[in-house]
Amino acid sequence: MAHTVSGSMAFGTPAAPLRPYVLGYRGYRLTLHQPRRRLEVPTDVVTLALGFEGSLRLVDAVDPAPAASFGSVAAGLRRTATIAEHSGVLHGLAVSLTPQGAFRVFGPLAGDLGGQWAEAGEVLGRRLRTLSARLADAPTWPARFALLDSYFAARLADGPGWDPSVTWAWHQLRRSHGLVPVRTLVEGSGWSRRRLELRFREHLGLAPKQAATILRLQRTLAVLARSSGGPGPGAAAAGPDDERLDGARIATLCGYYDQSHLDRAFRAMVGCSPRAFLASRETAAALPEPTDRIDGRVTSAVLSPGG
Repeated sequence: MAHTVSGSMAFGTPAAPLRPYVLGYRGYRLTLHQPRRRLEVPTDVVTLALGFEGSLRLVDAVDPAPAASFGSVAAGLRRTATIAEHSGVLHGLAVSLTPQGAFRVFGPLAGDLGGQWAEAGEVLGRRLRTLSARLADAPTWPARFALLDSYFAARLADGPGWDPSVTWAWHQLRRSHGLVPVRTLVEGSGWSRRRLELRFREHLGLAPKQAATILRLQRTLAVLARSSGGPGPGAAAAGPDDERLDGARIATLCGYYDQSHLDRAFRAMVGCSPRAFLASRETAAALPEPTDRIDGRVTSAVLSPGG
């Protein structure tokens, strides 16, 4: 297992057999002089954050209902962005899981996580206390990542798998960046539209059309990041012809009717304009920790403490 340690952050690559299900580990030990606020955009990743010190305050960036605070949190696929804030002191680690991995690890509870945050103990139960204690006592980040490898290897070996038709439909959505029509998924799966939506909700927590909007947003974010020349892994989802495109061309490439449609859809999911999001990422480029949580995806922007 590869790992890197840089200042207050550490990154681990799961053992090879885990990688179809576990995308990566990220350890952090932050001691800042002021609160830190991050805008976390919708992604096709389920996150498990295990806290050793400090807590996270989470609120929806689009429809700011009362915030919720968590020591450790499981976050399913969400259609709208999240604002995550901490006091400046935070110690713990985060695990990024594919939706398939989350289903194998959490079981049917994975579907219940769609659009939700939950205290991690409600999802992992008694196992969480034992795991968290062992992780906190481990002497180094590599030792913690090795413990996580062992834990997830055991859970994945015994966990339930996806229905093959859901696997096929999800692959079609990801391959097309969310642009394949739902009727094509219905025809290919052999199910009715209602049946397909029910099975998707059981496995991912979202209907196919909702999952498609997340994948389309991720493609849009990657192309925007590459076209702006700013920080981010735009090359992961954007080809060499995507550089320095204007707004109309980006809209067409990513499946929107026009630039106005793109802007409206972006605001509805992220809570700000594409221009404001990219400006926040430019500001964050000088910070010591990486802007994005997951390699190969545009996931985040760092916000001003009072912004």
